[in-house]
Amino acid sequence: MVWIQDGDSLIIKNGKKKRTVRLQGIDSPEKGQPYAQEAKRAAINLAKNRIVRVLVKESDRYGRTVAKVILPDGQNMSHAMVAMGLAWRHIYFAKDPILKTLEAEARKKRLGLWADKNPTPPWVWKRQHRF
Repeated sequence: MVWIQDGDSLIIKNGKKKRTVRLQGIDSPEKGQPYAQEAKRAAINLAKNRIVRVLVKESDRYGRTVAKVILPDGQNMSHAMVAMGLAWRHIYFAKDPILKTLEAEARKKRLGLWADKNPTPPWVWKRQHRF
């Protein structure tokens, strides 16, 4: 069972155990940032209350599981979010070359956040909005 925190973070329930899972290789807009709600809605449409496969890759510095999440239709959720223009290929952590291609296609088509001329990546936005 899946709950959605935002466009790149899920809560996965397996039996009685819950785990926060970060989608591998992407970063979606942060709460308060343009397109954050659209990214969350897209993630809800893709995965909420569905059974997904979680292929664990590592843990991040916050203790979250970083994983490739495979949707019921076999689609990689990170790929889907980037293809819709609702997440960036994370410049520091993306090792999947498909993400680079999908992001370039979304940019070219001006999908989602790429409709803006110069969208601010979440890793930059977070640095600018620390209090």
